Amino acid sequence: MGLEIDFHDNESLLWSRPLALIVGAVGALLIAAAVLVSWAAPVGVFGGVIVFVAVSGRIGSVLELRYGAMPLAQPGTVAHHATARRRSVRRSSGVPWVTVALGVLVVLAGGAAEDAYGLEYFFVACGLALVWFGVLVGPVAGYVVTPQHLRIDTALWRTTVPRHLIGTFEHSELEIRLRLRNRDYVDIRVDSPIMEYTSRGYWMNSRRRVRTAEKLVRMLREVPEEPSTDMAVVSRRRPVVTAVAALTAVAILALAVYGFYLYGV
Repeated sequence: MGLEIDFHDNESLLWSRPLALIVGAVGALLIAAAVLVSWAAPVGVFGGVIVFVAVSGRIGSVLELRYGAMPLAQPGTVAHHATARRRSVRRSSGVPWVTVALGVLVVLAGGAAEDAYGLEYFFVACGLALVWFGVLVGPVAGYVVTPQHLRIDTALWRTTVPRHLIGTFEHSELEIRLRLRNRDYVDIRVDSPIMEYTSRGYWMNSRRRVRTAEKLVRMLREVPEEPSTDMAVVSRRRPVVTAVAALTAVAILALAVYGFYLYGV
């Protein structure tokens, strides 16, 4: 089993099975060291991150090789039996949920720490930050179809597209590019920012592009289109989500600072 370093067409690292096994084994050894030696807890967290990167990298490479050249579903005519007035779906991706799960593990590890002199609060804050980030870039985002609009919700922004402007879907690196009938376009993010960049460039999410296009097309066909006077795409900030996200971030930061304060005392 030889180890060869290769890259995808977008210059992202191709995680072969040997590479993923070697890197994952290094992370597992660091986790084992943290379990055996109580003061090595930070090393264990670092090992967990290494294992996460190796596993997610391998999964991403396998999916990219399978779905990278697959064509996207395209909007078509509404079926004659379509009667729905609204359809919606949350952004579906394993990456945010893996991040949430990792955050929960860090919170449990921090809460179970003994004689940490306040650093347990810091580790709990780190875990809560992972949970907060995973929820924000995952299920908080989504898509809504009404008779007059396609609404695209990201973590902090909402983009509303009049349905009569919807043209075709195209692959666009990490996003779906919606070509409009007025010759403009809208890029639709389909996956979590945590996987968007590597040291060599862009990451891959081809399967998510294919699956998201299928969901959007299905919803567009299930909700009959009605005439609209809107002639432009509108993007607005989501004020409630933005305020809640900011307050949560401040609370997590305060918890981390409190942990360092106790450690210093």
